[in-house]
Amino acid sequence: RLTVLGALAAAFVSAEPLPKAETILDRYIQVTGGKAAYQKHSHETLTGTISFPEQGLNGRLTRYAMAPDKEYSVVELGPIGKIESGFTDGVAWEKSAILGPRVKTGDEKDQAAREAQFNGQAEWRTIFPKAETTGSESVNGQDCYKVLLTPAAGKPETQYYSKKSGLLLKTAATAVSPMGEVAVEVEVSDYKTFDGILFPTRSRQKAGAQQLEINITGVTTDQPFPAGAFDLPAAIK
Repeated sequence: RLTVLGALAAAFVSAEPLPKAETILDRYIQVTGGKAAYQKHSHETLTGTISFPEQGLNGRLTRYAMAPDKEYSVVELGPIGKIESGFTDGVAWEKSAILGPRVKTGDEKDQAAREAQFNGQAEWRTIFPKAETTGSESVNGQDCYKVLLTPAAGKPETQYYSKKSGLLLKTAATAVSPMGEVAVEVEVSDYKTFDGILFPTRSRQKAGAQQLEINITGVTTDQPFPAGAFDLPAAIK
């Protein structure tokens, strides 16, 4: 009889309805500072370090972002040199010593446009017209809700939110690159507060067989940018 009751209890738990995706996503906005804190800022500068442990490569990362959707990032990576990318006035681009200057198109452009959306997590409704909770899964020992997000254009991604804290812990997506499609997993941690917003400062990424780590050392908001930060490079024009 106890076995039967235990089985019934387990079945009840597994059948317990999952919270709606909008509830999970809006909870994230709330626990990381609230909508007003996000809307208070219109531009942001992020600095940090980036490393590829298996290759022994280390470098510095700087990213400038401005509402609604301008972005410029530069990575200075030892012997590889400078890798620049950006999104300005609907143009997604990249320039490096490896691939040279190039304009992104198709799914790769759509992906860059989503990443350039200022305060993307808080503005998820603008980026993802469809969101649904698909189940539960453990991420590094923490129970999480799985939320499938489908953009208007481009490929969907799955985000994992801690049931306990409400914080985003992992994202799984298919990234588009010049070498084709690559499965990407990004785990984030070490949340810290910058100008009223709780921000993950550590990122561990797996892109196919490649692994990299990003550590954010500073986030400043509403400070002046370098002149021409979002200008398209001459080679891109």
